[in-house]
Parts: sequence; C-alpha cells; structure tokens
Amino acid sequence: MPTSQPDAAGEMSRGRYAFLAGLLGILPMLLPLSVDGSLPAMPDIADYFKTSTASVQYSLSAVILGIAVGQLIYGPLSDKFGRKPVIIVGVLLYVATALACSQAPSIESLIGLRFLQGFFACSGIIVARAVIRDLFDREAAARLFALMMGIHGIMPTIAPGMSGWVTQEYGWRAVFVVMAGFGLFVVVTVLFGLAESNLKRNADAVQPAVLFRNYRAILRDRIFRSNAVCACFMYGALMAYFAGAPVGLIQYLGLSPVEFGIAMAVPIIFYMVAQIAVARVAHIIGVDRLIRIGVVLATIAGIGMLSFVLSGNITVYTLMGPVVLVLTSLAFIIPGTTAGAMSPFAQMAGAASSMLGFIQFLAAAVATALIGVLNDGTPLPMAVALFVCTLGAAMSYLVLIRPLNRAAAAA
Repeated sequence: MPTSQPDAAGEMSRGRYAFLAGLLGILPMLLPLSVDGSLPAMPDIADYFKTSTASVQYSLSAVILGIAVGQLIYGPLSDKFGRKPVIIVGVLLYVATALACSQAPSIESLIGLRFLQGFFACSGIIVARAVIRDLFDREAAARLFALMMGIHGIMPTIAPGMSGWVTQEYGWRAVFVVMAGFGLFVVVTVLFGLAESNLKRNADAVQPAVLFRNYRAILRDRIFRSNAVCACFMYGALMAYFAGAPVGLIQYLGLSPVEFGIAMAVPIIFYMVAQIAVARVAHIIGVDRLIRIGVVLATIAGIGMLSFVLSGNITVYTLMGPVVLVLTSLAFIIPGTTAGAMSPFAQMAGAASSMLGFIQFLAAAVATALIGVLNDGTPLPMAVALFVCTLGAAMSYLVLIRPLNRAAAAA
C-alpha cells in the first residue's frame, strides 16, 4: 500500500513510519552504489584502458560532479511536477546510463558517462529529502533523516565487497550491469510503494527567473548558509576518503579487491549503528548538540589520521580507525545540518534540497579531483584532506552555527 501524507506527523502509525523510512532509505542508495561500488574496480579499469589510477579517479570526480549539477535540477522539477514522477524518470535514465558505462570503449567516454550517471543518480536523495520536508517539522525531520541515512548505509556496507567479488569473477563491466539492475528495483519500489507528498505544486518552479530568485533567497538565508558550509566540509572529507582509499589500501598496502571491500565495510557498519542511535535520540538532545558531538569526533579523526601517516605508522588499522570516527561523526552532523538548512523553506523544500546538495557535492567533487591531482601512491593526500575538512567543519560550527542556535534559544 503506498504511503500517504498524514494529516500531522504525529498521526502516522509506527508501521507506516517504518515503511516510509525504509522506502526513502532505498532512494539514496544509488549514490553509494555508483561511488563505493566502483572503487574496487578502479585498478582493473586502469589496467584495461592502459591508463593510470589517477586518470580513473577523474571518473569518480565526474560522477560526483554530475551528482552536484543534478542537485540543482530535481528539486525544482519535483516542486512543479511532484516527487514521484521525477524519481521514476530520473532513475530510469540512471539505468540506461549504467548500462552504457558497462560498454564504454575508452576511459574518456567512461568519464563522460559517469558524469551522466551521477546526474541521474541524485534524483533519489534530492526528492527523498523533499518528501521528508513535506511531511515533518525540523526536529522530526532530523530524526527521519538519520533513520533514512542509517538504512541507506546498508549499500555502502555491501557495495565495495560485492563490487570486489563481481570484478574478480566477471570483470569491471559487470559492476555497472549490477548498478542498472538495482536501479530497476528502485523504480518498481517507488512505483508501487510511494504516494505523492507534494500537494501544493509550484507551476513556476522551473522558470529560470523563478529558479534564480529562489536560489538567491536560499543562499541569502544565514541559517541555510551556516549549516551548508559545515555539511560541505564533511562531504569533502567523505569523498576524499573514497577517492584516496583505493590508493592507500590497494596500491600502497596491497589489499585485494575483496579485502578492500571488507575493510571499507567496517566504518559503514559503525555509521549505520550511529545513524540508528541518532534517530532515537535526535528529538531528545536537539539539533545543535547533534552537530557539536559530530564535529568533536571528526576533529579527533582528522588529527589522528594525519599523525599516523606523518609518523610512518601506516596500516589498515591506523587508516581505517580514524575513518570509523569520521563516518560516525557524519551520522551526527549530516541529519542536523540538513534539517537546520531546510527548516526555513517549507514552501520550496525541493529547491532548498537541491541547493544544499549542489553545494555539498561540489565540495566533494573538488576534494576527489584534488586527491587525483596530488596522488603520490601513498595515503598522505587523503590524510591531509581529511584533516583540513574536519577542522573546517569544526570551525564552521563554532563560528557560524552555534551562535545562531544560541540566539534562537534565547529568543
């Protein structure tokens, strides 16, 4: 039975709430499947096209840049045409692009197709965020954001290991076929499981003048900017890890694709547990404390990884231990900053979701590109990027977010 919009958030039954969380948790899975799922295959892709690992890393930058650009499109489209049709069309195009990636004749064509894959993949998470904003207020939204992302965390847990096994057994092209198959599953799930939540369509949402006016209003909002900057730094840290992990774990430490997948799964398990815990306590401890806990953990992780690498103490444990803390911190920071950034925009939730996603993934694309440029065959570029990004997240909380939240509490 498709989920329907309740008269009030409190009227939604526990079973319906769990179903909605599970359904929305599936939609963002296209992103980690497209990113994490391609990581173990990168060395094989480089060998196949007789190019460097750094060149293949640009395909990762391309998919993330595609995600960033796509963020600006799907929110306004869903404000005008509704959430459900935009998801279905976007994911169907994702399926077609993933199949095209599996037949790419050159690294250049693969990079271009990966951009399109990212562009279509982001339709799920953008519209899922807008659905939550349609149905819930800030505190309740933060809770559901956390639960949704905890469910979505299943994919980055299994994707690297699955991709490593598929790459070893069937070759790198089969990884993209698997991506297409999952996309079809998402289409069927949305088609029969999700009811439309956008009951107040904005007919002018995609007009260029309206888009410009809406995005300008969003960017001028101090609450939005403050939360977006903090989230931006954390997405940069996350994608720097994804881009640097194949170099640090496969190229430098010599792990096999399957071993790499197992190593990548461990931090995601911690992330999932943290997301579920955050979903249970978010409404109790509040958004500000969520972000504060997260930036403390992130700062410890950034300092720790850089210290280990500079001292020459580089093992799977000294690299992945700090990563566990980084991903745990994300479970606290992202739900809080997402709910905070979108809270002022009840009437244009799609546009606000789009702009937030664009800023986050633009930072992520820059981070992955820098990792590719600075690639020296060691984990040092990844460690430096994590240190800079986690420190930036902590400073943005202290300087931008905390004063706003204190002023709001005193008002």
